[in-house]
Amino acid sequence: MSNDKGDYLTDGLRVAVHHKQMLDQLGSEHDEQRHSLDAAINSSEALLRRLGKALPVKDSSTSNSLHVITPVRTKSWEEILAEAKQAIPGEVDFNDVLTPAEIDAVSAKHQKLGEHLGWLGSLDRYDVALAVSAGILSGLIDIFLVQVPAHPGFLGSPASEGGWLSNKVKELFGEVLPPEKIKELEGLYKVSFDPSTSKGLEEAVAGLGPRTHRYQSLGHDPILGFIFGVKDVLCGEFTAIDKFGNVIVQQTAAPLLEGEHFIIRLLEAIRKVGGHLASDVATSAGLPAPLMPLLSFFQFGTIGKQGYTIAEVARQMYRSGYDLRHFIAASVPLAISELIVRLGFMVRKLNAGATLAEAFPNAAHPQLRRQLLIAHGVAGVINAGKVTVTSNPLSISWPLVLTLLRYGMPEMMYLIYGQEKERAKLVETEIMDDYRAIHQELDTQLKMLPHIVI
Repeated sequence: MSNDKGDYLTDGLRVAVHHKQMLDQLGSEHDEQRHSLDAAINSSEALLRRLGKALPVKDSSTSNSLHVITPVRTKSWEEILAEAKQAIPGEVDFNDVLTPAEIDAVSAKHQKLGEHLGWLGSLDRYDVALAVSAGILSGLIDIFLVQVPAHPGFLGSPASEGGWLSNKVKELFGEVLPPEKIKELEGLYKVSFDPSTSKGLEEAVAGLGPRTHRYQSLGHDPILGFIFGVKDVLCGEFTAIDKFGNVIVQQTAAPLLEGEHFIIRLLEAIRKVGGHLASDVATSAGLPAPLMPLLSFFQFGTIGKQGYTIAEVARQMYRSGYDLRHFIAASVPLAISELIVRLGFMVRKLNAGATLAEAFPNAAHPQLRRQLLIAHGVAGVINAGKVTVTSNPLSISWPLVLTLLRYGMPEMMYLIYGQEKERAKLVETEIMDDYRAIHQELDTQLKMLPHIVI
């Protein structure tokens, strides 16, 4: 028997079609013989009546003798399949063995197998209620505690002293990294991607200045820094994005530990980048929010009276205090809603009898991912209202944007590709289980054949 499920299904269908044709033929021949025999019997009875003869009485007695039937030689699957292939060499499909009504019934049964994979089937009212509640709580924390970073005024909006949580995070960073510690780190971890102006550079970087150089230098991004920053340190380069969205790479120093083993150079480069980022995180300008410098490529849009592009607004947001510290503060409400939803998911799974491993709140699980999307989507609606009311882009929750992308993209891919693929697996498993049940039933009947008596 073939190990390939697709071949096995096709072979099984071919055998089923062949046996159906054989049964149809036998049934047709049986009907013809029965009709012929009935006609002969009726004719004989009519003749006897015309001759005045009595019809014979049927003998209902049965013989007491029993004869054991000779065991039937059962054919192997290979023999059965070979006969089917010889009889039906062409393509076969389910229309050859099932009626349209039967196909519709099977399709409806298989369609139900994937109902729990969709949004309506995967979530109940308690799942939705928990997610919505967590999202509302997250949005309220963002409005009342995070607010906006402290700034003197932005795009026509009034100055702000900043939200309590935003200021608290900055205060904590200041306590961990006081000015004297920052100065010490700056001396220990000098890097090639730290020019604050275009002075002394081979190629000028438009917009580069003391207040924006960390935003424009990819090495200062808390995430990208460990890619581009490490690369820059190893090569002695400076990778920057100017205010027009152009990437500029130029030599600013000698390559790090040139001639040493690459692993040693790599580890030293990572250490230098980490130390340098630590020296900048608690400064007045701070580090940019993770991945936010990539908005420099969005050279479109008309925002505010000045008609700024998205790229320029993002750059001005950093200048006005939207840095890593505010990003962390804005992430707190998201972390709280994540914790609520994930704990709720885990508790419900455990109460339903799932094991600890099955109940683990992994966001790859479609049900949990959808709950998180609902929670963050609700928080996003509240944040959008906050931005609209304040008319201040500094109210935007950048971590919320990244989080929605984090869960939204996998969910979109799942809906386009994964959901139907998973449903197809369920249908195939159902078909294979039915085949196995038929196979076991046939085996049982065949094993009983030698014991049948008449």
